[in-house]
Amino acid sequence: MTHSMTGYGSATLEKTAWNLNWEIKSVNSRHLDIKWKIPPSLFYTQSGWEKMLRQYARRGRVEIYLDMRILDPDILGLEFDHAQAGAMLEKLKNFASSSGYAFEPDLNVLLRMQSMWQEKSSSMDEHLLSDLETCLENALQDWNASRKTEGLQLTKDLQKRIMKLDATLLQLEGLAADNTHQRFQDLRARVEKLLAEMDVGADENRLLQELALMADRLDVSEELTRLKAHLHFMREALGKNGELGRRLDFFLQEAFREINTCANKCQNTQMSKIAVDFKSELEKCREQAQNLE
Repeated sequence: MTHSMTGYGSATLEKTAWNLNWEIKSVNSRHLDIKWKIPPSLFYTQSGWEKMLRQYARRGRVEIYLDMRILDPDILGLEFDHAQAGAMLEKLKNFASSSGYAFEPDLNVLLRMQSMWQEKSSSMDEHLLSDLETCLENALQDWNASRKTEGLQLTKDLQKRIMKLDATLLQLEGLAADNTHQRFQDLRARVEKLLAEMDVGADENRLLQELALMADRLDVSEELTRLKAHLHFMREALGKNGELGRRLDFFLQEAFREINTCANKCQNTQMSKIAVDFKSELEKCREQAQNLE
C-alpha cells in the first residue's frame, strides 16, 4: 500500500510510577528528516528509536514529541548534597549572627542550584525504557495507519484524475487528426489568394513543398503518443505497492513537457484551450503526488 507523507499518530501509557505520551506529526519532504523533542536524559536512546521509525517511512519531515511525567521521585534517581547544603547554611547563619542580621534561610534557592543535585546513575530505569519503546511503537503504528488511509485516498483521487486526462487526450487526438490537413488547406488557400491578388503565378511543386513543410511542423502525433505512454505508466504505477511519489513526479514532468510542445505546435485555438485544461489537471495531479511517499 502506498502511504502519504502527511500523517498524525499518538499513544499514551499510564502507570503508577509514570505517565507517557508520544505524539508524531509528519508532512511531505524530499528526504526523511526526523526531529526529536525528547528530554536530554534520553538523547542516548535516539538512534535506536530512529531505527524503529525507519521501518515505517522512507521520506517526509517527521516531528516526534514525548511528554514524560515521572510520578515516583525515586525513579528520577536524584541525590541532594546534604553535607554541602548544611555547611553553606551554617556559614550563612554564623555570618548573619556576627553581623546582627536575622537569618531565615530560603530553601527554595537550593532548587535552582544544579550543583546541589546529582544523579545516582547515568542510565534510565529499565522498565521505564521498555514502556517508552512500547508506547513509541504504538504511536508509530497509529501514525502509519493515518498515512495509509490518506495514501489510499490520494491514490484514488489520482486514478480519477488520470482517467479524466485520458478522456481529454482522446479529444486532442481527434482534433489533431484533422488539424494538419485543415491547416494545410487553409495555408494553401491563403497563399493562392495572395498570389492571385498580386497576379503572380505559382510554382505548384514548390508551393506544395513549402506547405508540406509547414504542415509537418504542425504535426503533434508523436507528442500525443508519448503523452499516452506517460499516462499509461502513471496508471500502472498507481496499481503497485511501495514508494510511488518520485516515479509519479518523473512521469508528470514528462507529461508537462509533451503537452507544452503540443500547445506550441498545433496553432489551433480549440486544441490550445484543451491543452490548458490538460495542464491544469496535471498540476493538480502533481500537488497530490507530492504528498505520496
